[in-house]
Amino acid sequence: MKKGHFVGRPPIGYDKVDKKLVVNDIESEVIRRIFDLYVKGVAANAITKLLNKEKVLNRKWIPTLVDRILSNEIYIGNYVHRKTVSNEESQRFDGVAPAIIEEEVFNIAQIQKQKNLKNYKRKQTYIFMQSIKCPKCGTIMGGCSSKSHTGEKHCYYQCANCKTRVSEKKIEKQMINFFDDMLDFFLLIDNTYKPYLYQDTEKELKKCNEIIDELNTKEKRIKSAFVDGIVEEIELKDELDFIKNQKKITEEKIKDLTIKESTVDHKNEMRLIYNLKQLEQIKNKSYYVRKNHLWDKLSKEKKQELVFKYIDNISIEVDKKKNVSIKKININKKEINNIGYLFRENCFDLLVNSNDKNLILSNYKSKEEIESYVKSLSEFYKIKQNNLNIDSINLEELNQSSDVLQIIPSKKESKFDKESLTLLSINA
Repeated sequence: MKKGHFVGRPPIGYDKVDKKLVVNDIESEVIRRIFDLYVKGVAANAITKLLNKEKVLNRKWIPTLVDRILSNEIYIGNYVHRKTVSNEESQRFDGVAPAIIEEEVFNIAQIQKQKNLKNYKRKQTYIFMQSIKCPKCGTIMGGCSSKSHTGEKHCYYQCANCKTRVSEKKIEKQMINFFDDMLDFFLLIDNTYKPYLYQDTEKELKKCNEIIDELNTKEKRIKSAFVDGIVEEIELKDELDFIKNQKKITEEKIKDLTIKESTVDHKNEMRLIYNLKQLEQIKNKSYYVRKNHLWDKLSKEKKQELVFKYIDNISIEVDKKKNVSIKKININKKEINNIGYLFRENCFDLLVNSNDKNLILSNYKSKEEIESYVKSLSEFYKIKQNNLNIDSINLEELNQSSDVLQIIPSKKESKFDKESLTLLSINA
């Protein structure tokens, strides 16, 4: 195993060549799809039904198989020996196979599995299930409910250790502004770039086209084998159905990747739209989401889904009068990485707070890019522009004595240049 030699049949997603595991292009796409569906909230049973309906890999899928796939560390390149043998110490071998799944995605799937186990057969929906930390001992609180004399149900979160109990409505009320911001920000990203993060489009398109070529070749081979009497008609039909379904899945992925390429062409437009929303927030403290009370219109199930997707946990404080205040909100690490990715790739700018004042901080831009952006922004606002050469950026000093709303650092034309900033403010 230390040499990368794999004993036994290869798992789905791999072939075995010279005792070593190599990625099977077609099967590995199925593995990625299973993990992708699961981390998006689709249960193992639902995934199983979908795979059987589409006759994926032309095999019978059962929930336990999907569950084993979701738990198998081989898909991040590691092998655990004797994991399922009781009273036996397991051995771990890292990096023995090429990874199919990113370790971060695998870890999120394991967290999802634990939450699913705790939520199994739960009749009541709790918005913050497995998210609220006990204000006294820091333990994650469980859900409980009670009925008032009018028959109305009330949800609470109770600590199993110290029996502290907190009302769900009080937590939600304290977090309503955060939820409005969260919806406004994340939903914009979800609808534009999120489905395509961490993908090398050109490489993925090439890989998908190779899979299509491979399936076409396989289709010709099976038809020739039928003509030569090597395979029966029923086997021919099953193989052709399998090939048809795999081509459909791959063609859909090609379509999505092609859309991505055209979407990225409009990156500057999307950044402008986002910044206009942020500038309105800074100037008027008014969001589209908050104005229309979208959070309140969501079902409890949808609220729970969004909290699980974006929030790892929430630390709260409760005073003697049982008033709730939010101490800290820890955002899902993957979502933070996504935001950082968008900033680095120059898809979006970031909103930062300095001296209780919000500023839009852009990534480095060339003089031409700055001129183009300011020109576009001038169609909506009367823009005041100042240029400043400094040795380093100090947001607090800049923010104390100015009406600056956005800071754009310029790309240096030579390593000897000082830091150059473009400061934007909006005239009334």
